Amino acid sequence: VTGNGGRMKVSTAYVAGAAAFVMMCSPVAAPAQSDIQPTPPAGAALVREVQAGGAQVYACRSGAAGFAWTLVGPKALLVNDDGSDFGTHGAGPTWTAIDGSSIAADGAHPLAKIDHPGSVPALLLTVTAEHGDGALSGVRFVRRAQTQGGAAPAAGCDAEHLNATTASRYSAVYTFYR
Repeated sequence: VTGNGGRMKVSTAYVAGAAAFVMMCSPVAAPAQSDIQPTPPAGAALVREVQAGGAQVYACRSGAAGFAWTLVGPKALLVNDDGSDFGTHGAGPTWTAIDGSSIAADGAHPLAKIDHPGSVPALLLTVTAEHGDGALSGVRFVRRAQTQGGAAPAAGCDAEHLNATTASRYSAVYTFYR
């Protein structure tokens, strides 16, 4: 900083140094909740990562706690990073590659579950069955991450709408591990 007839002239080096000092003294921001994702087990090897887009389908059901939207299952297309089709994702949950190989996982007992408000949770699932030879052969774990949307509606399930279905748009990234 130098004087200039009553005015201050601030050098670029001074501004850069002050900015660096402020950054060093500022607390490190915690990652956003949507950035927190399940970690695969140690030793799991990446097979493939695909993008999913579609809907989580819910049905209005009556139970002991009253009326509630209950997950029927997903209906989604799976796309490779280059834009080519990989396959589909459906109820079960199941994943089917275009080469005919498929897997099913235990959605009721995830190894990890991270809730994201307004979206379906990020999950790490154990594969319970596989069929066919191909891209999904030997897959042992599936991670759903970077979820957006897909949550059950907050209202609208009542006696008048019993057995009605609704689709909530969602997207996610699915990663398959051996």
